[in-house]
Amino acid sequence: MAADTSSSTSAFVTTLIFNLIVGGIFLLLFVLFRQREKRVYQPRTLTDVQTLPEEQRIDTIPPSKNKFFDWIPYILTKPHSFVIQHAGVDGYFYLRYMGIFITSTVIIMCLVLPILLPVNATNGNNLKGFEILSFANVKNKNRFYAHVFLSWIVFLFLIYVIYKELYYYVVFRHAMQTSPLYDGLISSRTVILTELKDEFNEGEFKNEFPESSSITFAYDLSDLDDTCKERSKNSQKLEKALNKVINKSVKKRKKAEKKGKLDKLYDDGKKPQDDLETYVPFKKRPHHRTGPWYFPPIYPIFHRKKVNTIQHCSHEIVDLNEKVADLQKNYKDNTRLRTVFVQFENQIDAQKCYQTLAGNDLSDAFGKRFICSAPDDIIWDNVNITTGRRRIRRILGNTFLTLMIIFWAIPVAVVGCISNINFLTQKIPFLRWINNLPNVLMGLITGLLPTILLAILMSLVAPIITKVGKLSGCITYQQNSKFIQRWYFAFQVIQVFIVTTLASSAAATVEAIINDPSSAMTLLANNLPKASNFYIFYFLLLALTTPTSNLLQAVTLVLAKLTPFLDSTPRAKWLRYNKLSQPNYSVLYPTVQILAIIEICYMIIAPILMIFSTLAFVLTYIATLYNILFVMAPSDHDNRGRNYPWALFQIFVGIYLSEVCLLGLFIMAKSWGPLVLEVVILVATAFLHIFLKWRFNTLIDHDFVPLSAIHLSRGELRYLYPQDDLGLGEINELAKSTKQGFENDETGGVIRIATERELEHAGILPNEEETGDNDMDTKTNVEEQRKLSSFTGTTMSSNGVSTFINEDGRFRKFSYTDVERLRSEYGYRDQESNGGDRLGPEGAIVTNADYGNIVYSDPNAVTNDTSAFPRNINRNVVKQRIVNFFSPKKSYPFASMRRRLPHAFNTVVEYDPTYMLNAYTDPFVFEHKPIIWICKDPMGVSKKEINELKVIGADVRDDFTEYDDKGRPIFTFNPPDYENPAKK
Repeated sequence: MAADTSSSTSAFVTTLIFNLIVGGIFLLLFVLFRQREKRVYQPRTLTDVQTLPEEQRIDTIPPSKNKFFDWIPYILTKPHSFVIQHAGVDGYFYLRYMGIFITSTVIIMCLVLPILLPVNATNGNNLKGFEILSFANVKNKNRFYAHVFLSWIVFLFLIYVIYKELYYYVVFRHAMQTSPLYDGLISSRTVILTELKDEFNEGEFKNEFPESSSITFAYDLSDLDDTCKERSKNSQKLEKALNKVINKSVKKRKKAEKKGKLDKLYDDGKKPQDDLETYVPFKKRPHHRTGPWYFPPIYPIFHRKKVNTIQHCSHEIVDLNEKVADLQKNYKDNTRLRTVFVQFENQIDAQKCYQTLAGNDLSDAFGKRFICSAPDDIIWDNVNITTGRRRIRRILGNTFLTLMIIFWAIPVAVVGCISNINFLTQKIPFLRWINNLPNVLMGLITGLLPTILLAILMSLVAPIITKVGKLSGCITYQQNSKFIQRWYFAFQVIQVFIVTTLASSAAATVEAIINDPSSAMTLLANNLPKASNFYIFYFLLLALTTPTSNLLQAVTLVLAKLTPFLDSTPRAKWLRYNKLSQPNYSVLYPTVQILAIIEICYMIIAPILMIFSTLAFVLTYIATLYNILFVMAPSDHDNRGRNYPWALFQIFVGIYLSEVCLLGLFIMAKSWGPLVLEVVILVATAFLHIFLKWRFNTLIDHDFVPLSAIHLSRGELRYLYPQDDLGLGEINELAKSTKQGFENDETGGVIRIATERELEHAGILPNEEETGDNDMDTKTNVEEQRKLSSFTGTTMSSNGVSTFINEDGRFRKFSYTDVERLRSEYGYRDQESNGGDRLGPEGAIVTNADYGNIVYSDPNAVTNDTSAFPRNINRNVVKQRIVNFFSPKKSYPFASMRRRLPHAFNTVVEYDPTYMLNAYTDPFVFEHKPIIWICKDPMGVSKKEINELKVIGADVRDDFTEYDDKGRPIFTFNPPDYENPAKK
């Protein structure tokens, strides 16, 4: 026992000191380099980063007395609207998840620690170290009632927080979806049907959906896809090879010029300066072998012939251009797949179709339906999969990951055993030399080494799950994201918590259980809480070292210094400078979810752990907030916060595990009273879990938006937002009435616009009798919503007043049709007539994008002025906030949620009409010929190569490039084939 205590104490002290030193060094380097290396630590403040939309840029932090840590209060005092705009909706909810857990844990600590710490520590089993504060030290069985009743309070409180946050997410999502930006997105207006059972033609679908504006079928374009990928591969090789030989030419000339041997280089003028042969003879130019790299380099058998890269790739590109053009022209001659994309003119029609599909005569004609998935979110390789093949792929993928979890437990268990080194040295003789090590080294082995090894092991899992998700048949990015998050979360729970806990707590008791099986219950009851020591070390690593290392970004900093040596082409340099890293939230969520799960499991068993877990959460939150705001760009794939409710429901895993652990401990301690009470809370948890799934799953999983919310947001005063059930009843009634209509053949099999009476019956329109009996709260809510929809003339004046908040402080948003009306009323000047400038409604800012224009109808959308970001909803007095905490309906009214959205959501994307017709066609169908981008040299070699390759049909350009004084290629503007992407 003394040895165990000594090992535990030395491990804690060593781990704490080591992490403090390492974390301090990382933090010191970060604050020293932050202002000097802005491309690494503040790229979103740079105006020359071309891939960042204006509304996502951030102003430089104003100078202050504390110049090293002025960024901390700056980011922590920003309103939610600021974070939503600059971190994106997904980033905002990821940060909110951590913030909610920090707040909840602090509240729970204030309740639990004053009660359980003295209960555990006094008159117990006389354990030492942190064990004295845990469940294992309790000797008197009656004291377990304190644990069980506190578990009731803690678990019910957490479940209520889950309910409150699910409510918040749904209202936020409805407010976001009805904003001008999301209301007008093509993804919000397109319904995707997969795994069609019958052969439908476009006319039949048009008959089924008369309100649709475009119907696009997917085709089997595997030949076109493969050809385009081959062309892209050849163009990359050609671009790299051309830049390589031109770089050599420039270096050779500079070397000769420095030595005064230019005449010798050009053979006294006999060799032309612009001829590549003068600098790099044909035989010394880049070569490569054709065919797959994994075949032996034998030409007759495996077709792996050695060829000149420039010559071979240029001719290949020309041939492939012709082949691609032919395949693109006749792409509809290919086999039609079982997926169709139905577009509508507006979100109302799209949602109406989406919500009623289950009730019409098409309900048995398709497998799955999707909405709010952009064209870029489609995984086109998985579109051509039947229901049977998709099931087989999913079974194979799940089987592979299940086996992976089983076998991954072996190295993770070894890591857990290392934390209990005393037991290992006793049973494995050749390891006994470890006992002779100094306490400092022993602490490193038992405290630091296991946590680092565990972090490394888990970092290898995410890429594998991501690949399996794509291979298992996910059609959209959002579907794949859910697959990744669920499986990675399962890995984290099983490996980081269950396996590690068993390995670190049960290993030391194995021999005692073998010698005396009757003592198994007592031994496990005493040793299970001791596994918390490992997690204390783990949280110390996550609190002190991981956040500071994330801030420092050592690898990125080193790569930034090595860029001149690593990147040899203008495109590579442009990408490294302009392409910001993007977070993958389906991977990031499980990494913080597991911290929450561990924390929940030990809240009652070892409450002291909450201090370290809260510290880890707080510091991780600060580091993540900084990186998301200043370093990383929002993801190209907008998941619209979907990861958040998935993560909230997964909190139940931690609650169940904690309850089961407590049950086991009560059984082992033979404490039957607390056991029965814990069974009661377990049953209550299961019931509440089922209730929340029934209450929210339909609204979350299917991306439903109540039609009344959309109508209300468009200024139609007859409609009210369903604040009580968030539209669940309305959606169910609409589907039910539609189904009845089809069964009675009232519509002739056609989806038509619902009548006013049907809308009243569905609860979308208020019934006069119902509105007459509303209570005072409901009347207040109705009045608030009507004020929300009131239109008091022009809401944006020439002096830049926001379209979101008018003179009386009430909220009014332009819908897509509002902006269209204003555009026609105020008009645009022709683009050519004013030198490229375009005017939107009342001076709106218009910027070009890849498939249309982005209309900033609110000038505040592209500024970082404080007035451009509405304050938080809950900014009232503490007493009122506490009262509202127990009433989500009062805390998060729909009208207030809409008022608090950032001004950037008052942006409208104006799509090109041609793009609208073909948006959901495989992008390879409209892929342009590749442009080879090379660097312009002073000798004229690049110009001559451009002209020579132009003759055979290859498009090579040297626009916006030059060589610096040291002979290194640089870019002066964007690549000739780059276009700003519009939000879809």
